[in-house]
Amino acid sequence: MKLPVSSLLLLFSFSGLFVGCTDDAPGSAPLTPQQKHEKAQALLKPSIELPASDYKGAIQLLREAAAQGYVPAMVDLAGIYLGGSKDGSIKKDRIVAFDWYRKAAEAGSIEAVYSQGFIRYEEGNVEAAVPYLQRAADAGVPEAQYLLGRILLQQRDVKAVEYIRKAATSDRAATVARAAYTMAVVYQKGWAGEKIDLPQSVEWFKRSADAGDPRALHLVGLMYIQGAGVEKDEARGVSMLKLSAGQDYPAAIKDYITYLQTHDAAAHADEIRAWVERLKELSRPEPR
Repeated sequence: MKLPVSSLLLLFSFSGLFVGCTDDAPGSAPLTPQQKHEKAQALLKPSIELPASDYKGAIQLLREAAAQGYVPAMVDLAGIYLGGSKDGSIKKDRIVAFDWYRKAAEAGSIEAVYSQGFIRYEEGNVEAAVPYLQRAADAGVPEAQYLLGRILLQQRDVKAVEYIRKAATSDRAATVARAAYTMAVVYQKGWAGEKIDLPQSVEWFKRSADAGDPRALHLVGLMYIQGAGVEKDEARGVSMLKLSAGQDYPAAIKDYITYLQTHDAAAHADEIRAWVERLKELSRPEPR
């Protein structure tokens, strides 16, 4: 049976619509590795147009970009497999993650070298982790400097402080927070061959607090409230205590509740109740 000319024209008009919607439409330039990487990142971030992350679509694009030698795509693939996807479509796979970090490292990513060491460390294989961490730390990766420093600290190696200090004076706030806190404890307790130096310990605690570490915020906050080791500044101390509590640090929540209860409890009744409830939530065991 022959279709009428009008039907054929209608069919071709719809076909043209579908052809024009494909990424591989005739005349369109192929996506560069960077564009594929950017498109993959967009697929991983839910939005109004994309209510849920499209991990499988993102991985396909990342694999294509990685096959073209694009290192950020290799690193992102490693990260996805290291943590798995939130929707469960991609299972955690340390072996695959390590392999992608290896490829990224071979392509020149020193951050990927650190990640290889981190995976081995997390597996409990410190001996295998150290060469990767050493290489990355000596190349200036703050996270590697900190982790290597912690390992050396446990081994009572005097080189530990050198690496931790470098991490604590880097430009990465999260690493500075942890490393500065460790430096404070080093001078507080006299570890790794360092003499006990309480004034220097306080300065490192303050640096850690400034970088947002909840433990340091809690400790330094109490110091300012009490005027212990620093000039008393109650308002500043309470603010730091609340910041620490806001990071769900239980000890800070308890001390902040105590402060509110002893400073016009009636006026702070609702806030006290909210913090008490939050403390209860944190103490509940997570469902298996």
